Amino acid sequence: MARRSIIREILGWILAVIIPVILVFALNLFVFTISGVRQESMRNTLKEGDIVFFSRLSSDIDKLKRGDIILFLADGREKEGFLDELSIKINDFRAVITGRSTAKRYVKRIIGMPGDMIDIREDGSVYINGEKESKAYVRGLTPPGKMGYPLEVPEDHIFVMGDNREVSSDSRDFGCISIKSVEGKAVFILWPPSKVGSIK
Repeated sequence: MARRSIIREILGWILAVIIPVILVFALNLFVFTISGVRQESMRNTLKEGDIVFFSRLSSDIDKLKRGDIILFLADGREKEGFLDELSIKINDFRAVITGRSTAKRYVKRIIGMPGDMIDIREDGSVYINGEKESKAYVRGLTPPGKMGYPLEVPEDHIFVMGDNREVSSDSRDFGCISIKSVEGKAVFILWPPSKVGSIK
């Protein structure tokens, strides 16, 4: 009886640990992801060290819009279905446990949606569908980068830039990104305490 009681107690402790881990993993896979900002490219909206909550439920092309801040896989990587998504998350989990780097990601703002015409002039001004961009979140001038303009955003792709335009590496350098590389839309800041709240 004592042995059974010990085994039952051990199983209870194992389940108490495993079930929450599986639940958090599933939520992180389907509902949300939390990521820290490690760049200065989104300053002053987001600064290095900020921790941001991203909604995975809002990462489809029909749920995104110009001005949204997104988290996406870098280096042109795309997710091809659930198994690929699961593989990326498992590799991230392993990396955290072993102390290695997780898959590289960027945090940027959507400037152009599919079909939009982007034009960046030599004077640092940005035109979207013929209208000059004038947003309070833009920091500094906007160098054209390596792309040729005007540029039409392809189907199922988006054009992204950092708010800190003079230091950001973004679609001006690596082109439009596939919607399949988007992992979530920024909803609110979790850290630091002085900035906790929704992202504008």
